[in-house]
Amino acid sequence: MWRNRLVLAIYPDHVAWLQAAGGLHSRVTAKDTVSCAVDKAPSWQGALSMLPEILRTMRTGGMRVTAVLSNRLLRYAIVPNPDSARSREELGVLARHAFERAHGDAVADWDIRLSDAAPGRPALASAVDRELVVTLRDTVTAAGAQLISIQPYLMAAFNHLGRIPQAQDGVFVLAEPERLSLLAWKQAGWCGVQQVYATDDWPASLYGILDRLTITAGLHDHHFFQLCAPELVDGESVDLVPAANGWTVEMAAPAWPSGLTPIQDRVFAGAMLALS
Repeated sequence: MWRNRLVLAIYPDHVAWLQAAGGLHSRVTAKDTVSCAVDKAPSWQGALSMLPEILRTMRTGGMRVTAVLSNRLLRYAIVPNPDSARSREELGVLARHAFERAHGDAVADWDIRLSDAAPGRPALASAVDRELVVTLRDTVTAAGAQLISIQPYLMAAFNHLGRIPQAQDGVFVLAEPERLSLLAWKQAGWCGVQQVYATDDWPASLYGILDRLTITAGLHDHHFFQLCAPELVDGESVDLVPAANGWTVEMAAPAWPSGLTPIQDRVFAGAMLALS
């Protein structure tokens, strides 16, 4: 018998949560969002301060909990040659060095995770404040629940919706409020990752951002890109970002589970991607 699950989507300014029942075909049984001010440092502190009350209200004793972290709370880097590591410790050193090149000593306080990569291919690494991870885990445990997974939003979205066409270089674009995250591949291997602030007119500026990424990532002409923006758009139409500059556009639209609708429940899209 499947136990109820709770998914927390954590952003700097709010937490969106879903309670779901069922296995492969989940059914959302409860949902809510709680907003907070972003006037504390670090930026995640306000959101996590609300978790004890959310978990108490949900009576989460014994419940399995998954957390999805907004890309506004994360940093990403490409690890060029993870196969060269001879141990888990060496792999950690490679991942940490990928961030140190850009961020310096601040990396010492980060929790770094490495995604799986095909043999001989670069890997994608994510980093988040270690204190966030510790606080989240301790808060869920104190509520009598079990934290089974912490998922970066970009990785959760690509694993759920992304695809790499054969013989095509391309980019996966995830749009959320105030953040565009771009993940590029070349010859079926990761070659670039970038995050930029998303203005209200981000569709108009997207091709300029893509063109700059293709130069730094060394992509070839005539690219393929997938756009995933379930929090910001409600349909599958590519009219939002029409094809241009030699790009082939595909909308990566999730299948919404029972209990949610794409028009009314966009704010829960990040949490929804972790249900599968």
